[in-house]
Amino acid sequence: MTFSRRKFLQFSLATGALLFAPRSAYVFSQAAIASATDWTMFRRDLAHTATVAKKGKIVRPRELWSYNTSGLVESSPAVGDIDGDGRVEVVFGSYDKSLYAVNGQTGALKWSFPTGDWVFSSPAIADLDGDRRIEVAVGSNDNNLYVLNGQTGKVKWSFQALDKIWASPTIADIDKDGKLELVIGSDQIYAFDGATGNIKWKYRGDFSSMSGPAVADIDNDGKLEVVTGSLDAKVYALTGTGGQLKWSYNTQGAIEGSPSLGDIDGDGRLETVIGSSRIGVYAIDATGKQKWFVPVSGDSRIPSSPAIGDIDGDKKLEVVIGVNDKKVLAINGANGQIKWSFPTNDFVESSAAIGDIDGDGKMEVLIGSHDGNLYVLDGKTGAKKWSYVPRAGWVVFCSPTLADLDGDGLLELVIGNNNGSLYALGA
Repeated sequence: MTFSRRKFLQFSLATGALLFAPRSAYVFSQAAIASATDWTMFRRDLAHTATVAKKGKIVRPRELWSYNTSGLVESSPAVGDIDGDGRVEVVFGSYDKSLYAVNGQTGALKWSFPTGDWVFSSPAIADLDGDRRIEVAVGSNDNNLYVLNGQTGKVKWSFQALDKIWASPTIADIDKDGKLELVIGSDQIYAFDGATGNIKWKYRGDFSSMSGPAVADIDNDGKLEVVTGSLDAKVYALTGTGGQLKWSYNTQGAIEGSPSLGDIDGDGRLETVIGSSRIGVYAIDATGKQKWFVPVSGDSRIPSSPAIGDIDGDKKLEVVIGVNDKKVLAINGANGQIKWSFPTNDFVESSAAIGDIDGDGKMEVLIGSHDGNLYVLDGKTGAKKWSYVPRAGWVVFCSPTLADLDGDGLLELVIGNNNGSLYALGA
């Protein structure tokens, strides 16, 4: 199955902060997003920083539970109380064509939902229709976007696109009408009314999009923008209200990952950071101009999405991203200089998470590799603190999720493996 997915990507490529950011960048209805959790959508927040403030106590990992599917688990888990029982569930997809919801504390199955093809898309969790009940949204390679009842796993509404939906949905009140919209990429960039599934707007690039949209007020105009990438090599900044193009930037290489947004240089405006396969990593300012660029070697693809956070405690933001030249890079957000590089033994297509996973007051970087390891790295130096390989482990394409699974106020770690299983790790 990995070969088939890569053949698709090869064909596509051939043809075609939370910290120091303006408060308006994160305007959305907190009450409408699932409570008691740290990670309700891909890359955790609307800006896709993948940085968590809560702490853990995992000095050495202990497997709390695992859940086995019959397909690759490359969909990154979302965590939230989807059934209103006061405890969180973990929701994730598998290449066995199903979406799963499991008990966050025990890993016991709550429900599963069958689709017609692989589920690579990472789910998003929110009360989309304002009825105080949670919905779960996810895309499938059967071309459908599904919005499910969080309690039962039954379909509330669905939409059939003209292409596979590799992208992960983002949920936000993008037009500030007091109601949530759902934004996702496929053959076009779509914005849906969260309650009804009606299309509010759509934008067509030159090729399909695998990129999960990020949402923020990037230019301080008091309105939200939707920023996303495309396999046509372009980054698009669209108005949240109508999907009109504000700017686009051509990176010269297919964009497989998602953008991250943050004020990485401290100038009071948000930058967009994104990887461009076979080209490098870009930082783009609020007007669509390049701020800096980090090239990658040779034929290196970049499916990894960047994370943004203060990883070394200097009160300045860094960018962390994986590259298929077998490296994890930490980049100075202000000037694009590499702060450290960590070598792995195979591709790095997983996207990093940033958090104080061991409670030492310092940030760690967590990321997977095709060499089978989940790595936990010292944020300041890039040195390995520990790594984890599950029993019968294989490739780690999945991006780690950090959340409190058992309600004790401490972070646990959830990660998928291409052996078909999802693992929860704790202290």
